[in-house]
Amino acid sequence: MYLYDYLLEEGMSQGEFARRCELSAAAVSRIINGQRFPSPETIYVIHIATGGKVGADDFFRERIARRSSNNSLS
Repeated sequence: MYLYDYLLEEGMSQGEFARRCELSAAAVSRIINGQRFPSPETIYVIHIATGGKVGADDFFRERIARRSSNNSLS
């Protein structure tokens, strides 16, 4: 599950999730918008905070999907 979808499903704001993970709201926003790929440590924290609903494979799938989408626009 993508992090954005998890937040929608839980009705949680990015700021609230950032506090739960001890991340900045800006960092969470950049991760969701694809401007930053999370470090392994951040992926682990997010995985734990989401009860396993968002994991490393989700970030890689999203990254690949974004790259494919960007390539098709070229």
